[in-house]
Amino acid sequence: MLCAFLGAALGCGSGSGVANRLQERLKDLVDTGRPDVSADEIEAALAHQLRAAPVPAKGANRPSSPAFPTRQTLREFYAQRGQKLAWCGESGRVLAAADTLLDALSRSGDHGLNPEDYELSRLERMRGGMKEARAKAAVSEWADFDLLLTTAFFRYGSDLSTGRVHPDEIRSEWHAEPPELDLPKALETALQNGDLAKLLEKLPPPHPGYARLQLGLKQLRDAKEAGGWPAIPAGPKLQKGARGPRVALLRQRLEGGAAKPASPGGADAVFDAALEEKVRQFQTAHGLEPDGRVSEATLAELNVPVERRIRQVELNLERWRWMPRRLGDPHLEVNIPGFDLQLLRGDRTELRSRIVVGQAFTPTPVFSDRIVAVIANPPWNVPDALAVREYLPELRENPAVFQSHGIKIYDGEGEDAHEVDPASVHWGRVDDDEFHYHLRQDPGPDNALGRMKFQLTNDFQIYLHDTPARTLFAQQDRDLSHGCIRVEKARELADTVLGEATEKLTEALQNENEKSIPVRPPVPVHILYLTAWADADGGLRFAPDIYDFDAAQMTALDRASRQASLLSRPGGQKTSQ
Repeated sequence: MLCAFLGAALGCGSGSGVANRLQERLKDLVDTGRPDVSADEIEAALAHQLRAAPVPAKGANRPSSPAFPTRQTLREFYAQRGQKLAWCGESGRVLAAADTLLDALSRSGDHGLNPEDYELSRLERMRGGMKEARAKAAVSEWADFDLLLTTAFFRYGSDLSTGRVHPDEIRSEWHAEPPELDLPKALETALQNGDLAKLLEKLPPPHPGYARLQLGLKQLRDAKEAGGWPAIPAGPKLQKGARGPRVALLRQRLEGGAAKPASPGGADAVFDAALEEKVRQFQTAHGLEPDGRVSEATLAELNVPVERRIRQVELNLERWRWMPRRLGDPHLEVNIPGFDLQLLRGDRTELRSRIVVGQAFTPTPVFSDRIVAVIANPPWNVPDALAVREYLPELRENPAVFQSHGIKIYDGEGEDAHEVDPASVHWGRVDDDEFHYHLRQDPGPDNALGRMKFQLTNDFQIYLHDTPARTLFAQQDRDLSHGCIRVEKARELADTVLGEATEKLTEALQNENEKSIPVRPPVPVHILYLTAWADADGGLRFAPDIYDFDAAQMTALDRASRQASLLSRPGGQKTSQ
């Protein structure tokens, strides 16, 4: 009678969470593998296994912490659910939610993650054993499986949503704050509602750039599976009109690669106009000067193994996880290694511009901010560190040189500051550590900030601005500034962010008086460091690692994998009451 009633209830709205929970309960009632097990036995088994759980006993109890989940996390999670198993029924039957999670873990490689970081093989063996001999399985085995799978969810959820490592473990210039998600609460809600699959879908970054890069990772892995791509031997520069086996290999690399291998040919292979265009396309996609000739630099990029490209894409997928979930609409994305800025509105790129970024010893930091105003005719207040490092030596050499550039020297702060004649100071006696002067360049045609500056709110003294040095944008490598970001299309960007207020900018530029024009509402800006990304058409793009972040990140990720492996071994973590 009860089974018939539940069966009828399940027939209505079978897709709902309530129906799913009724189905699970019905299976437990009909198929009781261990009806003699009490709730107290399950609670005791959980408590015992928790004491020996291979997780850190202490640490920051949040997903972005390298120690997550801690034993405290697990204890609180099971206490919240009344010490009931999360992935097994009351008879020890493995629930459908467990299968859903294990399936997701098996596909974690699609996100550039390693399934074995979440004990996938061990969990699948345990699940198989429990399904085959559930009536004989000890309660401790249920608890062990349940705790291990809960730990796997927390680690996977943390890695996928906030990253495997925190960005401040990489370099001090990385000021991104990964989003904080309440994974224990989210998991409990999903288990209660029977919609774990929906939760798993929401874990990765929701940004189109992340999804496109995922597809690029699949393309590279398909190429690896097919044998990689051919290496082109060193030799003379290849250009239009060249012949020989190296030209044949070049054509195979660019036209067929590994997915559609082409015949290498021999001495008759010709470097024609079509191949020259393909070389240009490759160079553009890899941050090289698109001259259509295979020089030493282009050859080196052509011969980067597919395994290294896969690793590079995995690193950049991780960087997307450090970004805010909501980027803003519209918003600016500034990619430092790509020397590129784009303003996106909805799913459309409304403006794209070349940029100049900081040099390696004065790097542009990675952070998120907002454009709150456009400053017409901005003066340039030279940062103190820059004044000491670059301008003090010039003052010692020739104090008069500053006057030709419109740079004035002030002593004092604020209203008490007064202008100083450079010739009146014995600069050779001014020590670097005691430099108390302030340098300012008035608005004008030679001002380092050009005609306009985009005011941000950060404490790093970093902003976007125009520049009189227009020729720099023609260079391929544009890591040339002191840290701030020079924008080639500064006026177009100003018009876009100001909207109707752009008329005020036009009026202000008729003279050289400083004027601040508010941006309402402020426009979010995200300064990124992507050495691999996919464009709107899905094509993979690569950029030089100008600040050597890739190697530092690889080291941090490898360290995290070793720590996870150590914790997963029996006895790898000391027990703690």
